[in-house]
Amino acid sequence: MRYVVAAKVADVLPGQMKSFSAEGTKILIANVGGAFFAIQQKCPHMGANLCKGTLVGGVVTCPKHSASFDVESGEALEGPFILFRRLRTKKALTYPVKLEGDSVLIGLWQ
Repeated sequence: MRYVVAAKVADVLPGQMKSFSAEGTKILIANVGGAFFAIQQKCPHMGANLCKGTLVGGVVTCPKHSASFDVESGEALEGPFILFRRLRTKKALTYPVKLEGDSVLIGLWQ
């Protein structure tokens, strides 16, 4: 695994998300109370951009069908809401994060 610089710590304030792209992979970086997490940017349900959703605590909610995911584990907390019912969805991919100085680094698999 190799780590790439994704953002500066000051670029993603607590409670905020930021989009990052590395080698064709779009990743969402979330700052939850000073802890940084990285999760796939596309919702596993239908590919909506999770960065356009909401982040409350450690939970990101998809703007399209309201599926929600834990940014630390990627677990689907609630599936998408379609036609008056909740469906199941897959877990979102997560990426290792580390801080070096004032940089946020994301681990990418070779």
